[in-house]
Amino acid sequence: MQALQVMSALAQSTRFEVFQRLVDELPQGMASGDLAVATGSSPNTMSAHLAILSRAGLVHSDKVGRTVIYTVDTSKVEELSDFLARACATGKTDDQPARS
Repeated sequence: MQALQVMSALAQSTRFEVFQRLVDELPQGMASGDLAVATGSSPNTMSAHLAILSRAGLVHSDKVGRTVIYTVDTSKVEELSDFLARACATGKTDDQPARS
């Protein structure tokens, strides 16, 4: 798992919004141009965001004619969530209060 890469990719607000939109659009995905319009980004800026999400393994692209369709892959976030849940549970016992 590339936990830091996943967290870093999603820590930026536009990329997080893109991830959320693509989750909402499962399984069909969205064109990069539509994502740019939906987030108020320029096409060049969206390309940079999608490249970062792709390197983190969070999105995949498929060329359909002249359009590039992006779909989300939630498995990396699921792995990160499982890891964080286990890490938070490690060392806790029933008689130990949770730290705030």
